Amino acid sequence: MKLPKPAKNWPVKVSQKQFILATIIVLSLLLVSKWAYTRSHTLFLDDARIASNIISISSKVPGWISEFPIHTGQTVGANNLLAHIDSRAAEISLQAYALKISTQALAIERAEAQRNIIALRSRSQLDAEQAHLNSTSSAADKAQSILTQAQLTFDRSEAMWAKKLISAQAWDGARLNLAKSTHAFSEAQANLSQQASRHLTAKAALQELDVQEKTLAILRGELKGLKLEYNNLQLNIDDRNIHSPLDSAIIDKTFVHAGEYVVPGMRLMMLHNPNDIWINANVKETDLRQIRPNAKAKVTIDAYPDREFTAVVERIDHATTSQFALLPNPNPSGNFTKVTQRLTVRLAIQQEENLLKPGMMVEVEIDTRY
Repeated sequence: MKLPKPAKNWPVKVSQKQFILATIIVLSLLLVSKWAYTRSHTLFLDDARIASNIISISSKVPGWISEFPIHTGQTVGANNLLAHIDSRAAEISLQAYALKISTQALAIERAEAQRNIIALRSRSQLDAEQAHLNSTSSAADKAQSILTQAQLTFDRSEAMWAKKLISAQAWDGARLNLAKSTHAFSEAQANLSQQASRHLTAKAALQELDVQEKTLAILRGELKGLKLEYNNLQLNIDDRNIHSPLDSAIIDKTFVHAGEYVVPGMRLMMLHNPNDIWINANVKETDLRQIRPNAKAKVTIDAYPDREFTAVVERIDHATTSQFALLPNPNPSGNFTKVTQRLTVRLAIQQEENLLKPGMMVEVEIDTRY
């Protein structure tokens, strides 16, 4: 009886087709594993676009546009002239106000000179009248003293005349002296009254100085008003030269041309700062819990599919986009269909070679591990 032959233990040959199939399976498993791992910590958003502050430039004053040297797509700085509105009438008004200001200044100088003359004359006259008043007052006091002495002498003489102790001639002398003293005192009193009146007149002349001071105050107030009007006209002329409010900006669109008439508030152009950009991505409310501020993100831009950009989550809005709709849905019929709402997430991104422009659609991959 023959025994069976033992089995051969050398390696089994594998065909090339089987090797390729096995390789494909292994690579597929690796790719699927990588995809599943990436999906586990990455949030993919395709409803996103680049945004920026688009500034609308309008006119503050009415007039004809005499210069409009810019065009769409041009890069401008803060010193570049964007538009000039005809300023000939405003410049003529400015010259007229400058003439009024110089004339008013001369009027103030003249009023100040008159004030100084009045002050010098009035004070000098008042001092002189005060001296005369003091002199006449002293003379009146002296006359009163003499009159008092004469009265006493006459009283003694009259008593002695009644007793026949003095002669008639002595009594007549005392009576005559009393009459002279009385007349001198009356004259001194009249002079004092007259001088007091002159002193009051000189003192009243100082009131004219107060009137002149008030006139000067009125003239100075008018000059201040003229200067304010002058500054307002100067501001009006400055507003007719329109410059960019940004140090660096790109003209996005123009709405007027040279020779057109514009009114205040009329939009002339729109521009933005190319370096002041960010990404607005609309996220489903069900995915919001996965996002945290400062989370890193990869950005793919439809215009440059072969380049990859990086961004960082900056902030998350606190209201859904439907809250800002112009036509809200009050649901009056009572039929309700639940719709997943979206919130806007802002991501910071750096400009590169001025490639990123507002409105470009992008795709964002936010890393949710952070």
